[in-house]
Amino acid sequence: MRYLRTAAILLLLSVQGLAAQTVIPLKQESDGRYTMDASVNGVGVRTYYTPDSWYASMSTTTYLFLYENGYIADADVNGMTTVKMPNGSNTKAASFVIRNLKIGKVIVQNLPAFVITKQTVPLLVGNSAFDCFGTVSQEGSRLIIDDRFEEDFAEAPAPAEEPSSTPEEMVKNLKAHLDAKEYAEAAEYFEILQEMDVLTMYSEYQYAMVLNILRRNDDCIALTKDWLDENLGKSLTLDYWMYDALGDCYARKGDKANSIKYYEEAVAAYCRIFNTTEKEIRKSNFKDETLGYTLYDLAMQYASRDISKTYYYASLAAKSGNANAIDFCLKSKVNF
Repeated sequence: MRYLRTAAILLLLSVQGLAAQTVIPLKQESDGRYTMDASVNGVGVRTYYTPDSWYASMSTTTYLFLYENGYIADADVNGMTTVKMPNGSNTKAASFVIRNLKIGKVIVQNLPAFVITKQTVPLLVGNSAFDCFGTVSQEGSRLIIDDRFEEDFAEAPAPAEEPSSTPEEMVKNLKAHLDAKEYAEAAEYFEILQEMDVLTMYSEYQYAMVLNILRRNDDCIALTKDWLDENLGKSLTLDYWMYDALGDCYARKGDKANSIKYYEEAVAAYCRIFNTTEKEIRKSNFKDETLGYTLYDLAMQYASRDISKTYYYASLAAKSGNANAIDFCLKSKVNF
C-alpha cells in the first residue's frame, strides 16, 4: 500500500546526539562571513553559513568534483529549475539533493540544494537546514540550536497515570519506539505528552505522521490542521508532508474534494522547496520520485471527477519517475 511509505518520513531529517542545546562553532573569515566544518555525503567541504538562505547552494567546481568522484549520484539530481537569488534576480540552476550533510553532531538528510554557476564559495547553507530541530540563533561565533523537545519534557511533571515513569524516561521510551517503528506504542506516549502541552513543531509533526501510519484518520486530520494553523511556512519540507498526510487521510475516508485540495497543496509546497513549477516538470526539467507519489495520488483522486486532470497529473507523475503512473499512462495511451 502506498500509505506505508509515510513511515520513511521520520528519517527524512535527523540529528545524532542533539541535546537540549547544540552549539555549532563558526569561524569568522576576513570578509566578515562565517564558515563551519561540514561534510557532504562523507566528504569534507568548506561551508559558509548565511541565516538568510532557505536552501543550500554549491559552486559548480565543488559539485563537479563530488559528482565525478561518485559522491553525488545520478539519482540525487532533479534537473534544471529557476532559483530566486537574495538580490531578487532569478537564475537557472541544477537542482539536487544532499543525502547526508554533517555539521558537528548535526546530520541533515535529503537537503534540497542547487548548483549556482557564479557562486565562488564551495557550499552555502542557511537556517532552513536546521529549523526542523528547534530554534536557530547565532551568537557571535556560535550557531545555537535549542531543541525544546527534551528540555520541555524535563521540566514537565510526570502524568498521574504513569507514576513510575519520569518525563526523561518517557522521552527515552518514545524515541526507542520510533526507532523500532513501533508506532502504536509511540502514539501512546505522544498522546500523554501532548496533554502536557510540551510538544514542539517537530515533535507534533512526528505525532501526526505516526497517526497517519496507524490510519487514525480523524485524530490525524485534527492534529495536522492544528499544526498547519500554528506552523505553516516555518519549514517548507514539513509543510509538504503535512499537506500530503491530509491528502492521504481524506483519500482513505473517500472524501475526494478534500483529498484533491490537500494533495494540490502538497504539490505546490514541494515545488516551493525546489523552487520549481509544474511547467518545469512537464518540460522534464525536474524529476523527483517523492513528488511523483503525490502527483499520482492526486491523479487517481480526479479519476471519477475530471478525466483530463487525471491524465494531466498522471503524466506529471510519470515524468517524475513514478512507476505506477508510467504504467497507467502506457495503458491509457497518455503521452508523457
